[in-house]
Amino acid sequence: MSIYRVSGTLLKVQCPRLLAQSSRIFSSYHKEYSTVVNPPPNEETGDSVNTDMEFQQSNNNSLAAQKKMNDEILERFKSLAQFPLEEYETLKGEEQGRSLTQKEKQLDEELTEFLRQYSQSNLTVVDAASTTANATSIGSSSTDFDNTTKYPYLIPSATDKPYTKQELYLRQMQHSSRMGKLGAEIKGIYKPHLDVTSPLSVDKLTINKLMAAGVHMGHSTTLWRSSTQPFIYGEYKGIHIIDLNKTLSYLKRACAVIEGIVERGGLVLFLGTGEGQKRGLEEAARRTHGYYVFNRWIPGSLTNSTEISRNLEKHEIDELDQPTNRELNSEESKIVSKPDLLVILNPTENRNAIHEAMKSRVPTIGIIDTDSEPSLVTYPIPGNDNTLRSVNLLLGVLARAGERGLQNRVKRATKPTPTATATTTTTDTPV
Repeated sequence: MSIYRVSGTLLKVQCPRLLAQSSRIFSSYHKEYSTVVNPPPNEETGDSVNTDMEFQQSNNNSLAAQKKMNDEILERFKSLAQFPLEEYETLKGEEQGRSLTQKEKQLDEELTEFLRQYSQSNLTVVDAASTTANATSIGSSSTDFDNTTKYPYLIPSATDKPYTKQELYLRQMQHSSRMGKLGAEIKGIYKPHLDVTSPLSVDKLTINKLMAAGVHMGHSTTLWRSSTQPFIYGEYKGIHIIDLNKTLSYLKRACAVIEGIVERGGLVLFLGTGEGQKRGLEEAARRTHGYYVFNRWIPGSLTNSTEISRNLEKHEIDELDQPTNRELNSEESKIVSKPDLLVILNPTENRNAIHEAMKSRVPTIGIIDTDSEPSLVTYPIPGNDNTLRSVNLLLGVLARAGERGLQNRVKRATKPTPTATATTTTTDTPV
């Protein structure tokens, strides 16, 4: 049995003879329709009639013929649909006794092949109500599972409602946790903030690290001092370039000095009046148990320390920098402690502090740029003293050396002293 749909009417054709008959109906009316729409050429000229009047007349005739053909096809199919089922067995026997022609077989096969893809056996019936119910149950079960396990206080939204703020936040966090780790990982880059929080030791410091911090950048050639000639590598676009090999060599010597002074219980004073140097000074003083000055240098802090520290309370400390709580006598109260080492970050702006250190015989460590005088400090370090990165890098390396000296001092102070143990010998006596 095959199915046809003509003008919204569903027709059932239940035997091959009816299929062949319907095929003949289509072929005959198609031939008639083609004859009306495409009239034969003119016998005299051999060409089609191209005048406007004839074209309009042929168009009207084609519309009328098409309407007539549609009406007749509809009537034929209605008559086929009203075919009584009781006569089907009789007609079936007659059809089995008669063989179809070759053309009828061909039309029957083509029409059957065309209608096979629309047959009931090839259709997949989906129950929309059950599908929606299953999706709702799955979504609700997964939501309930998430609520009870990870987020018990989450109020989920309905399936037909937009996400709530809680759900949007959780979705964003989930997306960040999965997609945030994608991409390339950059290694071996310079991070300036680590020069203050986690400075390198002088053994791990390299020329590349010094160059990344801009330690090699000097001043303009017009501000050059001839005494800094041994520290200059060359000139580039009117700016002197500092030799970083000399910087690294002098920095190692300064680190050895500050490590030895802190290890022997010496007092280190850090001085830096540049903008943004306060945090680095605080970290350096904390690592070495020293002191720092960041605002401005008070004149007479070293040469007139007796008058400045007259009203300050004095106390005694041990090797671990812990107060001993011992009362000082009158002579001990008059003693003024001066720093054993003065570290100056910008010597050009603190000439007074350098002169006071020279008069008080306090050794100094200073960052010497190409416009500074290296003979004013005891242990010069050639480098850029104007860039915060350069200053923090050099200061962090010095602070790390002082911290290593402090650790050695604490280790020596907490090391237990060996005590003499008496050895006794016993002899066995016969019983």
